[in-house]
Amino acid sequence: MGQVSPGRSVVPRVASEGAGFERAVASELVSASEWLRRNAVVVTAVVMIGVQLWWKAGLVGRSFFRLDDFVLLERAFHSHLGWNYLMWNDGGHMDPVAWATAWVLVRVSPYDWTLTSAEILVLLGVTCLALLRMLRTLFGDRPGILLLLLVYVASPLSFPDLSWWAVTLENLPLQLALFCAVTAHVRYLRAGRFRSAVAAAGWMVFGMAASLRGAALPLVLFAVTSAFFVAGAWSRAAWRALRDHWRAWLLYAVPLAAYAVIYLVQLSEKAGPAVSGLADNLGPGRPGAFSNVFSFASTLIGDAFVPGVFGGPWRWFAVGDYAVVSPPAGPVRVAWVLAAAVVLLSLWLFPRAWRAWLILAGWLVFADILPVVIGQRAASWPGHVLGDSTRYSSDAVAVLVLCLGLAFLPLDGERQERRALRLGGGPVRYAAAGVVTALVAGSIWSFHDYEASTITPLGKPFLATAPAAIAQLPKGAEILDAPISADVGGGLLVGTADLPSYLLAPWTSGPAASRPRFVTRPDGSYDDLFEFDSSGSLAAAVVEGVPSQPLPPGRCWRVRHGQALIGLYSIAKRPSMMRFDYQAKSAGQVVVEFGGHTQVLSVEKGAHKAYLPVRGSGKSILVTSLTGSVPCITDAQVGVVAPSAWGPWIPGVAG
Repeated sequence: MGQVSPGRSVVPRVASEGAGFERAVASELVSASEWLRRNAVVVTAVVMIGVQLWWKAGLVGRSFFRLDDFVLLERAFHSHLGWNYLMWNDGGHMDPVAWATAWVLVRVSPYDWTLTSAEILVLLGVTCLALLRMLRTLFGDRPGILLLLLVYVASPLSFPDLSWWAVTLENLPLQLALFCAVTAHVRYLRAGRFRSAVAAAGWMVFGMAASLRGAALPLVLFAVTSAFFVAGAWSRAAWRALRDHWRAWLLYAVPLAAYAVIYLVQLSEKAGPAVSGLADNLGPGRPGAFSNVFSFASTLIGDAFVPGVFGGPWRWFAVGDYAVVSPPAGPVRVAWVLAAAVVLLSLWLFPRAWRAWLILAGWLVFADILPVVIGQRAASWPGHVLGDSTRYSSDAVAVLVLCLGLAFLPLDGERQERRALRLGGGPVRYAAAGVVTALVAGSIWSFHDYEASTITPLGKPFLATAPAAIAQLPKGAEILDAPISADVGGGLLVGTADLPSYLLAPWTSGPAASRPRFVTRPDGSYDDLFEFDSSGSLAAAVVEGVPSQPLPPGRCWRVRHGQALIGLYSIAKRPSMMRFDYQAKSAGQVVVEFGGHTQVLSVEKGAHKAYLPVRGSGKSILVTSLTGSVPCITDAQVGVVAPSAWGPWIPGVAG
């Protein structure tokens, strides 16, 4: 009689538990909302970086290896990972980071653009996160850093870089080193921990290992320190910065001096050839005519860099799978007006902002323009052609973002007075929104024009087909080791990178018994001689040029007194190769005369094709018996050797 019924105890307990669950969910939602509110800037920045990676992944995916990339991969496959390999001087460039990356990737999966694309996107993502970390360290989690991040991630100047792996391996690690070195150095300035300076020095070493321009990083750190972290006139602030942080500057000077010594020693050694059309000649030299140097500098800044900051160039001039800037005159003028307005506004808000713009100008002159000028490229190429290539200006966007922040945003914890920029005001708000809209819209327009202007690289189908062709090569057949088409490599390659025996070494370097035989220059009898066409298929190697006069089917050129005179259809002028079909009853030797030059050919029993290198000009071929008899010759051709346009092909598809 004193017990409580179940109906009176369970229902309140269930209701209490349900209310507790709802309160817990509500509390979690409030906590999540509060976390998002506190970290809105960081979350937005990470989303921006993710969207950028998704956006640019399409461009990277449709690109492929070109020019210097093939040299990187070919040399990486044939070399051991050592000092001489890493410090090899390639036309004035000493880039251990690029050589080490190529060495690893070619051993994981040779010529694998999917793997290379993943490496590019990971490197781009890490670089953007390093930029975000630098901006937060300098300026705190204020919304203004999102605009700085937008300038970097939306810049179209990076489009050609991302489609050229060798340039990416130089520019992105350099920018990563810049962002990380600035972050570490600022932490050293604020906390006085010398280990942060050591970290900054380590990133400098990484930057110099990625690019010659990395040697400018210590100068950037000193300029930023004296201009914005020490009070007073810049000249006096520079002296105080030098005096107060002498240990850090001494630390930074050590790798810089070591790099200079190593670079000069390697430069004096036998350097590698300049492999791309825009590469350095060997070593420094005279810059050439002033007009050409001025044309290069003015084009780089006026047509590439400044328009690129505001979403330009809007229009590209494509050369196959690569493009250079070709901006319309009207938008270029608008970009310059906007640039002038930005600089003037920064000076009105913060009179010391001119120091930031001077740092940017110094980078453009000493890191981007001067190395090209003294590297003799400005003397070898028209200045406007060099200036239109974004590979020489895209890295400056990283420095621009740093300088924009220093010019407009107060440093984290800064007490110095700056004029307030009231974004809530109508004119300023509309102007800022207009600039951001122009930047984003211009970048999207430039992106689509770049994709529409460039073509899919021919190297992609070539390297997709060539390994299969090698695997299906008939036993005993041989491959002419002739340079691949310039369209496949994205331009003219110099050295061995354009030879199939080197380029395709990952698929031809097996056991000697199964390894295909490459023929550098045909000279003798061959039954099955093939040559790669531009699609990667192996086609029969033929001689294109002047044919012999036609004979009735089944007839041979007449032999008189041990000689056969083969008449050509017309005069062959300066050919390089002769081919004729013959059938011999027994082995022997004949003397072949063309254009006043003679050579001996060993004749093999049976039906064969003879290839002989020739020079001079002529209208006939004289074949004289040396031992044995003159074989039955049915057809001849004098001209240049090339893959047949009529097949057969391996694999069995048309090239």
